[in-house]
Amino acid sequence: MIYKSGEFIYYHHDNRRQLGRLRAILKNAKDEQYRLRIQKIVDYDNLPGIFRGMTRQERSVAGEVWLQDEPFEIITVSEVLGKASVIITCQYQHQHISETTLKITEIVYKHQNRWHIRDAVLSYQHPSNYITIRPPPSSMPTYKLFIDLYYDDFGTYRNVYHSLGGVYLQFGNMPTHQRKLLKNHFVLGFVPFGCNFDEFILPFVYEMKEFEQGKVMKVNGQDAWVMAGLGVVTSDLPQGNDLTGIKRHNANKGCRTCLVPHELLTKFDQDIPNISRYHHITNEQFKEILQENVSSAKERLCTKYGLRLRPSILDKLKRDRHLQSPQDAYHATAGKIGRLLRLTCELFSREGENDFIKSWKDFEKPKKWSRLPNPISHRDSFMMSDYLRLAMIMPYILQRFLKVSITITIIVIIFIIK
Repeated sequence: MIYKSGEFIYYHHDNRRQLGRLRAILKNAKDEQYRLRIQKIVDYDNLPGIFRGMTRQERSVAGEVWLQDEPFEIITVSEVLGKASVIITCQYQHQHISETTLKITEIVYKHQNRWHIRDAVLSYQHPSNYITIRPPPSSMPTYKLFIDLYYDDFGTYRNVYHSLGGVYLQFGNMPTHQRKLLKNHFVLGFVPFGCNFDEFILPFVYEMKEFEQGKVMKVNGQDAWVMAGLGVVTSDLPQGNDLTGIKRHNANKGCRTCLVPHELLTKFDQDIPNISRYHHITNEQFKEILQENVSSAKERLCTKYGLRLRPSILDKLKRDRHLQSPQDAYHATAGKIGRLLRLTCELFSREGENDFIKSWKDFEKPKKWSRLPNPISHRDSFMMSDYLRLAMIMPYILQRFLKVSITITIIVIIFIIK
């Protein structure tokens, strides 16, 4: 029997028969054996006590089970017992469901060490639910690739900002140590300031759509079936939101991952699974926006959902716009450091600025570092690497010339400003 990722199976684990969903098929590099990553499905008797009641018990008798979020289980192939007939009802709203088929309408998950439950529509769809591919010819070798896309605007010169967009490709199939090599980053092209990114990337999108369905190519002198798909799209904060169809980050709902309002972005106890953005829901919201004929009504919906007027051109490809466009921690960290540097320098008196510059010039920096601009007068021309390097040595520079009382005052003022 052939098992595919995304299917539901029965398996033997912890000395009992269990039900789960096959999330991924893994290959152990050490023993070359396959492992299966399983998402657990629980029945009514195994639900947390706070969710047991008459209504769910009746639904259980009618064939309902509950999907459980992470952690996933890892099992061996020999533990698989057979396939199971289970559907997530929100994905088959307009189809006939057999009475013998088990149904999932809710997901059980933990948040802050407490059990919660949410509608099954609030979940990331497995690729098997929205991606269909042509079977390869049986007589040909098959190669499957996933291609990562990098897009970033950068200043062409250090002291004068002329924006230039760089677009790079990388093969995600490569081992980690090879992906780090500069020779394995391929420049797709540059987007000059004022040019349209959609027009630039359109030929790439058309070629990728061909590869999604597979095509015959010559590999090592013989015909081979080559398939490729878009992997991760990496970019900084503004471009990342553009490529997912989300409003910029200063909007009320300007996060491309979740629906947290702007004023609550720093709150640490957010129930992320319950307020995340999900690709299929965003699709419906875009349809609602595009169906409106009045511009003001379109704008109201865009503000309500935190979306742009139209989806990204990359949505023409088979991808999950939210899962495959992660936040760029490097840009976010450098931005925070830049803000902290500005706040710190604004607190210095004229005498303090002179003392800081003297300590900064006298400080021994690694020989491989490029020359850093003056942090007081030229910090606006800092590159991200400059911010990160200065962050490593800043505490030691401050320690050399600040008195204890001044240091405490600065920390208190910065805390109040933040």
